[in-house]
Amino acid sequence: MGKSKFDPIPGEIVPSWSVDLRRTFKLFLPIFLGSIATTAMGVVDTVMAGMAGTVQLSGVAIGASLYWPCVLFVMGMTLAIQPTVAQLRGAGRTEEIAAKIHLISVITLITSVIVGIIMCFLPLCYKLMDDIDQEMVRVAQLYLYAVAAGMPAIALFNILRGYWEGLGNTVPTSVFGFIALFLNIPLNWIFIFGHFGMPALGGVGCGVATSITMYICAILMLIYVLKSKTYTKYRIYQHWFALHWPEVKQFLQFALPLALSTTIEVTCFSLVAVLLSPFGPVTVAAHSVAMNVSGVIFMIPLAIASAATIRVGEALGAGHWNRAFRSSMGAYGLAFFFYLFSVLTIIFFHQEIIELYSSDPEVIVLASLLLMFCAVYQFPDSMQVVSIGILRGFKDSKTIFAITVVSYWVIGMPIGYTLAYGYLTGEKMAAQGFWIGFICSLSCAFLLYVVRIIYIYRRRKLPKTFRIMHSEGVPL
Repeated sequence: MGKSKFDPIPGEIVPSWSVDLRRTFKLFLPIFLGSIATTAMGVVDTVMAGMAGTVQLSGVAIGASLYWPCVLFVMGMTLAIQPTVAQLRGAGRTEEIAAKIHLISVITLITSVIVGIIMCFLPLCYKLMDDIDQEMVRVAQLYLYAVAAGMPAIALFNILRGYWEGLGNTVPTSVFGFIALFLNIPLNWIFIFGHFGMPALGGVGCGVATSITMYICAILMLIYVLKSKTYTKYRIYQHWFALHWPEVKQFLQFALPLALSTTIEVTCFSLVAVLLSPFGPVTVAAHSVAMNVSGVIFMIPLAIASAATIRVGEALGAGHWNRAFRSSMGAYGLAFFFYLFSVLTIIFFHQEIIELYSSDPEVIVLASLLLMFCAVYQFPDSMQVVSIGILRGFKDSKTIFAITVVSYWVIGMPIGYTLAYGYLTGEKMAAQGFWIGFICSLSCAFLLYVVRIIYIYRRRKLPKTFRIMHSEGVPL
């Protein structure tokens, strides 16, 4: 019999399912803990802003709806780091890592400054909306100014995180994630309510606290990376490397689709908060609560996706297709297990969860309904984000971008908008209509990603971006 293309290549060791799951879980857990701690900063902001009043909570919510697309564009560029470092490590080309991180750092930090400046002008969009609470708008505007100042720190935070995760060392992610959380809580208390001589800034204080927290953490992370013996072999920022346009172009061809797809996706979700503004502070606040809960749950499959990127990227860097496939299937299995756990948590504890955010009876009733929608869409959401992680390991960023555009802006948003404003049914569904749109877009994305992944594994033909990177002697 002839040799099957699914047989291991010489030197390839395909781990058993149990070994593979343990390795993926070992990477996943610290990433998840760090991500949940970082995301908890947003939850803390929402809870503490809610303690300052519904209007303050709503102001932070609509300010964050403009902030997150911007910050995730920068963070999206840093998503290129994990597979870049993992593949170089898998290919035995670790001496190239320092130059690649230098290149990515320069481009991303410059981008973060530009994005921060753009953020300061985004509140002008509220001038186009007449029927909106002006105090809510004022809080949102000043909140954006505050968080825009922290964009370079956010960029460095994510650059360093991607660097050590690509090397397979994910424990520092959890450590610095919790440092950020523990700094953010007292700083929120100081600037929101006015302690230690600081003025009571209300919801705006959330933005001030976030920027200060990120600068402190970024500095601590940089010191750790430059001093720890763990990174002696892969030390970065020791030399200035000349930037050449072919290398810059290759990085942008990979990173920009990731950044744009991340921004487009989150803009779809964030824009809903703005479109719901005419329905009043209660609707905006309830939607914000549901999105925050969803965001916390989302950290589980997002961390699994990062682990999948690292494992698939490292395996393909060594040319080990079967090991990459085993890691991909293991990631899907792990995501499904945690999906079941999260849905049961929402069903049985939704009332207690919502009361952590708000005591307003109207907000509680509407948020309870929205969390039921959240429970439904968790499955396609979990599976599609894990699929994205696998495709990042392939460096297939153009496919991620194309599917994101189709799923969210051709399918999800039109359905959500027409249902929310009653153009199809004649009855305005408000927030419920948009959540139905979310479910449709995520389901579409999941199906399209799976088709693409099956195609790549069957044909064993990697995207052009990966092949350029993996050609010996060609810059990444």
